Amino acid sequence: MRLLLCAVCALAVAGCGSIPEKECATTDWYELGLKDGRAGFPPERIALHRDACRNVNVEPDELKYLQGRKAGINEYCQPANAYRDGLAGNDYNGVCDAAFARNHAAALRVATLKHAIERNRGDVSWRESEIRSDKTSDSRRAQLRSDVRELDRNREVLRDDLARAERDLDRLMATQASAPVAVAPPPPQPKPPPAVAVGPAGSATGTLVAGGVTVPLRFAYTFVAPDPLDNLMKRPMLLLTQEPIPPAAIAQAADLDRILASLPWYVLVVRNEAKPPKIAMIVWHPKLGAAPAIEKDAGKSGVAKLDVVGPQRIAGSVASPGNGKSPYAWNKAIRLEVSFDAPLSRGW
Repeated sequence: MRLLLCAVCALAVAGCGSIPEKECATTDWYELGLKDGRAGFPPERIALHRDACRNVNVEPDELKYLQGRKAGINEYCQPANAYRDGLAGNDYNGVCDAAFARNHAAALRVATLKHAIERNRGDVSWRESEIRSDKTSDSRRAQLRSDVRELDRNREVLRDDLARAERDLDRLMATQASAPVAVAPPPPQPKPPPAVAVGPAGSATGTLVAGGVTVPLRFAYTFVAPDPLDNLMKRPMLLLTQEPIPPAAIAQAADLDRILASLPWYVLVVRNEAKPPKIAMIVWHPKLGAAPAIEKDAGKSGVAKLDVVGPQRIAGSVASPGNGKSPYAWNKAIRLEVSFDAPLSRGW
């Protein structure tokens, strides 16, 4: 699968270490994503795996990893796991819904108060031991007794807080256990529409230079395809090519990867509906090696400019950044400059 989208890590990835270097080349990235999802790790954790494999020149298959993580997160985000992790004192990485966060916080408060009471008991214990010691001076003993009295008062407050926290947690768990389970009616069984809607060929004018090889850009296609990295939400995508897409590949439009696999190289532009919208751009060419060049936020960096997006066409331009500071292969192995105008398929 050659469609590879990359998220730049902006947060520190918590948790245990990544895989050993010697396992990078044989890692099943879907299974690793599934494992990390089941553990509740955020998507940025893949940056840890990327760093672990950097010295052996292995790039994670991010698409497979994130697909696996999505399946794992669906298993993780269950009420029982919120209570389990909270009572175990485990952190929550904000990967589920608000109900999960509320349940985890209630359970974590119980665990935190229990830990505070145990710590309080330990603080009292060593002070009492020192009070009983023959080596302790009278002034020191007086101070320790004062500390013990204060700790005893604090422990009573903690016990009251714990009793309230446990009642709150019990109510949450009881409410969830008694909630009626809605039984959905069986879904209809019509033939599903293709997952990818392909627009007719539009025009492109420009060139791509990859590894010293220059190819003209002459065709622009628009797709409406499930975004594999965002809950399979349909996104408008633009594909720039040198030659027309083979008719056989168009016939397989339910599978975007098959279309891309039929092409010797391509430029793919994906736009989401964030506010403001974000545009990702991927360039695949054999001269780039095993991984494509990726620009995560091509709109913000000035690489991509979409002047028109729907309802009938996508038009604009893309160009490699001119400052020489963009990550990946930009300005090193790639130069790109093209304008395009392509009709959108119906139904978008």
